[in-house]
Parts: sequence; C-alpha cells; structure tokens
Amino acid sequence: MPKATNLIEAYNNFVVEPLKTEEEFKDFYVERPKNAPSPIEELKDRIENADSAKKYLFLGFRGCGKSTELNRLSRMIDRNRFLIVSYSIRELDVSDFDFRDFFGSMALKIYDIAEKEIKLEANIKDDFLDFMMHVTKVSEEDVTKYRGMGISFSNFILLKLGREAKTREYIRKELETKISDLIQKLNWLTMEVETKTEKRIVVIVDDLDKLTRVKQAEDFFYKNYGLLIQPKCFVIYTFPIPLTFNPYYENVRPAFDDDIILPQLPVKSKDGKRLNEENINFYKGIVEKRMDLDLIEENALEEAIVSTGKTSEFISIMRDAAIKAYRGEKGGITKEEVGKALEKLRRTYDRTLTEAHKKRLLEIYDKKEARDDNIDDSTSRDLLFSLTAVEYEDEEGRWCDINPLLMPLVEKWKKA
Repeated sequence: MPKATNLIEAYNNFVVEPLKTEEEFKDFYVERPKNAPSPIEELKDRIENADSAKKYLFLGFRGCGKSTELNRLSRMIDRNRFLIVSYSIRELDVSDFDFRDFFGSMALKIYDIAEKEIKLEANIKDDFLDFMMHVTKVSEEDVTKYRGMGISFSNFILLKLGREAKTREYIRKELETKISDLIQKLNWLTMEVETKTEKRIVVIVDDLDKLTRVKQAEDFFYKNYGLLIQPKCFVIYTFPIPLTFNPYYENVRPAFDDDIILPQLPVKSKDGKRLNEENINFYKGIVEKRMDLDLIEENALEEAIVSTGKTSEFISIMRDAAIKAYRGEKGGITKEEVGKALEKLRRTYDRTLTEAHKKRLLEIYDKKEARDDNIDDSTSRDLLFSLTAVEYEDEEGRWCDINPLLMPLVEKWKKA
C-alpha cells in the first residue's frame, strides 16, 4: 500500500486493524524505540530453544499493538520446526464467552491443522469427531450438508459456537463433567501431529484481552488457570494488564512459564514536565509511513501524539481528522480537525464515568499509581480495563496516569 499523498488515501491508510500481510508490514510497520523494544524477538528465542512445550502470558493494554506483534511472531518462528495455530477468540462470542467454549475452539483448531498436515489415525479421528458431535448436538446429516457447501467440520462447529446460544448451552452443559476428556483428546491430536510432522505446535490465542467485562476476564484466567496449562503444546495467551492489579495475579503467574509485557509508551515523563522525544518519534514514524507529512501541520501532529493514550487511539484520531479535513475542503490536517477528533473521543470516555470513577482518576493523576482499596473494590481495575487509566513503563519504572485524552477534564473534576 503506497504512502498517502492526499487526505482520502490517508483516511484509508489509518485503519485500526493489526498488520497481517507481508506488504502491510513492509509499508507500515515501525520498530519500537530502543528504550522499549518489542519483546517478540525474545519470545521467539524462548520458544525455539525450549526443551518442552511452555505456556506464556502476553500482557498489554487493548490497542497497544499486541496483535501486530503476535502476527510478527507467527512470521518469524522457524516453520521447518514449528506449526503455528493462530486465531482470535472474536471468532466466538466475546460478550458470552466461557472457558468451555475456549477449549472446544482450541481443540477444533488443532484438529483443523491435523487434517491439513497429516493422515490422522482412524481411531483418533473418529473418537474426536464423535465426541464433538455429541457435546454440540450436531448430527451427521448437518456435517455432510455443510461439507457439501465447502465448510469444514471445524469451521462448521466454530460458526455454531459463535452464533448460536443453544450450541453454547449444549457444550457447556456436556463439558461441565467432561472438560478433562476434551483436553485429553486435544492432547492426543497434538501428539499425533507432532509425531508425524516432526514439528511442534504453537498455539497463539489472540484477543483474550478484549473480553468485555473485568469479571468475565478474571473468571476465565483465575478460576481456570489450572486447565489453561494442561495442553501439551506451546500456548501464548493474550492477557489483560488490568488483571495484574488483582492480588490473585501473584498466585496465578507462577503456573505459567513466563509473563511477557508489551509496555505502553509514555510521551511525557512521570511528572508531566518533559516530553519523551524517542517515543514521540515512534508515533511520528507511524504517520510518516502512512502519509506524506505535508498533509498535516506540525503542531496538529504533536497535539495528536501527546493527547492520546495508545497506538490504536492515535491511529483512530488521525483517521477521523483526515476525513474532517477532507470534508472541510482543506489541503491538509490542521489543529482544528485534530481537536475535534480528540473532543469526540473524549466525550465518549467521559459519559461512561461515574463520580466514583472521577474521584479515583484524580487520585491516580496525583499519585501516579492505580490501587484498589481492597480485593472487593475493582474501581481502579475497571478504569484500567476501560483505558481511562493507563500503566506506563520507562526509565522511572512502572507508573500509572489517566489517559492523556482526559487531561483537559481534570480541573473540571476537581471543582465538581
């Protein structure tokens, strides 16, 4: 995709989606600053040199670039030694998501790669198919019908899991007492594939950080972590950073082989008095890769950078400002369009905040840390989960602040 030379091309280049293809990486990928490099290269080395299948937590805020980095990992791992199973839980229903849905989908994904890579032993194949058809209440006639339409068994069941509440109800009821059976069958498939291909399976599970509620995410990880480490293949689980603020995290973390963080890049120092030029240049690089810098005034670009809290938010602001400038029949983006785009997003955040949220945000702003009063208080975790508060990491260590987008509201909150 060529660099944009006009506002409409810029609008189309600033899409809030992970980079996936070789062309997208070539045209748009920007190396992270040396003071906060991507941890993906190290994760690749850990996997390629591990003596057994490990489980990893990949931490980061929504929109910080985790999916793009995981797509990089998929491309970097030695395909002569590893088989990559990469998928997003958004293929299911993230608003109604359960650990049993997850293990069903994971088993289906491994079955899918087994079908593509090897000839499965009949007893293993038949046992798995019979089991999945039983727990989802799918008939042989249904499978045959959809196979005739070019839809594989795995994709057919995944479609039903994602779209049909009744299918989710069936599988959850059946797996209430049979989840260990499913994981055992998943492991048989894994062993069969790895033995016959002489390659090891790496499962990358993306978008677990996009579960829609804090409790939903906490239940998935904290109640089921003992199950999450049972698959006998490498697994990388995306993990919402806000959950690390729950004291229970320290009980769960040692069960996994490592927790790897993609830190959010602050554009100002902890005291807010100094700009972090290296991180600002990272954001400028994102713009320079996607459009001619002549299409935006320098002060407008700086305003967009210092006013946003994460990569996807910044790209969204640039996209909105580009279409606003086009509609205003301007030759480029000015501070006016950036200001309007920022205010639109700011109002979206602001209307979700209760008085208790605002009070806690002012505490985070003053203390630069986000702590709940007790284990039953989840206010800070809610704010981190909604991205109205953000954790940063730099030479001053880890610290929290309110989303830069909300800074103009601080004085108003103090007076309320």
